[in-house]
Amino acid sequence: MEQRTVVRCAEGHVFSTTAFPMQHLQVGRVGPGRLLRCPMCGRLRSSVPADVSALTAAELARGLRLVAVDSPA
Repeated sequence: MEQRTVVRCAEGHVFSTTAFPMQHLQVGRVGPGRLLRCPMCGRLRSSVPADVSALTAAELARGLRLVAVDSPA
């Protein structure tokens, strides 16, 4: 099973992604986050790893169900 990271986009939506390696510098890297297509609004948003300890169980479960649509290469 792929390891997923729960992230929060600039709009506050929580979702997960499999492509969030912090050691790689790619075109999609913007500051401390990555540009990911948010599954909630469908737009490219700067996203950072979410503070999992601050999420409720429901938020975490929903974030793991929602997966980033795609990410730029």
